[in-house]
Amino acid sequence: MDFVMKQALGGATKDMGKMLGGEEEKDPDAQKKEEERQEALRQQEEERKAKHARMEAEREKVRQQIRDKDP
Repeated sequence: MDFVMKQALGGATKDMGKMLGGEEEKDPDAQKKEEERQEALRQQEEERKAKHARMEAEREKVRQQIRDKDP
């Protein structure tokens, strides 16, 4: 019967303990990885905001040129 259950569950047998209330495996570097991930997200957000600010400044420059041309 065990063999049949293992075959039916495939690779999920490792996770069965977690699903049944067992302890999760602790990754010793999990906190460090999370901090690095958060820092990468902050950096990406800053780069995105800078890019949008540059684009908006360029648009405003074009708008002002159009305003200056119209009498």
